[in-house]
Amino acid sequence: MNIDALNSEKASSEPLAQIYRLPNGISIYHINKHETDFLYKEMFQERAYLKHGITLSANACVFDVGANIGMFTLFVKQECADAKVYAFEPNPEIAKIMKMNVDRFGKSVKVYQNGISNREGEASFTCYHDYSIMSGFHANASGDADILSSGIRNQLTKRKVNLAELPDDLVDSMVQKKLGNKTEIKCQLKTISSFIRETEVEQIDLLKIDAERSELAIMEGIQKNDWPKIKQIVLEVHSSEEVERVKTLLELEGFKVIIEQEDQFANSGVFNFFAKRI
Repeated sequence: MNIDALNSEKASSEPLAQIYRLPNGISIYHINKHETDFLYKEMFQERAYLKHGITLSANACVFDVGANIGMFTLFVKQECADAKVYAFEPNPEIAKIMKMNVDRFGKSVKVYQNGISNREGEASFTCYHDYSIMSGFHANASGDADILSSGIRNQLTKRKVNLAELPDDLVDSMVQKKLGNKTEIKCQLKTISSFIRETEVEQIDLLKIDAERSELAIMEGIQKNDWPKIKQIVLEVHSSEEVERVKTLLELEGFKVIIEQEDQFANSGVFNFFAKRI
């Protein structure tokens, strides 16, 4: 599908996909420059997913859950040209853009327009059209606003901006602009184990999960006999209440777990997990 065909399917109120040249010279399709710049910095510059002993082998098999426009998949293929990537993105608008971005890799990247959970079926998915990285099956208006507000405030503080000198409603209006344009759609759910059976994958060298409050359900959908096939996991947990539950589950399945919180997500409840099989 080319960019004109994609844009012809969009409602007039939705943003149009554009071609964007990344700092490393790769041209991609995207919608939101701010989001793309954020993802590029996180993945390509800070190499945020290859920390605390997480590695990518030459012929790695990677599951990219919550793939968005495919930035992590692009990073994996830059690091390991022979890697095999299975990328999952339930948002149909974003999944189409991702497929356009990864078509260059041929059969070594498989794109699935599916949500991943602990069951198969259908579920309601919230699409934030102006901030797609926060879209999800468990969208929470106040919780999502709090996370984004914390991120904005932390970024402004990092830039030496005195928050006390800003208009009282400035951050709130920025959050509303990002999260106000949203729709609910129905998406198909499958489990990690169902895809292991479908693809006949014998080993997952890295399972990356960024799925906005779906992380526990995703891991609950991994059958007992499939856990040993997974060697490394990197995921975001979007609720401080779930941190211990996720940590306990991973440790019981034989992983050494390191947890950290990036400065930009301080006080937001968002934590990064790095799990490596012992």
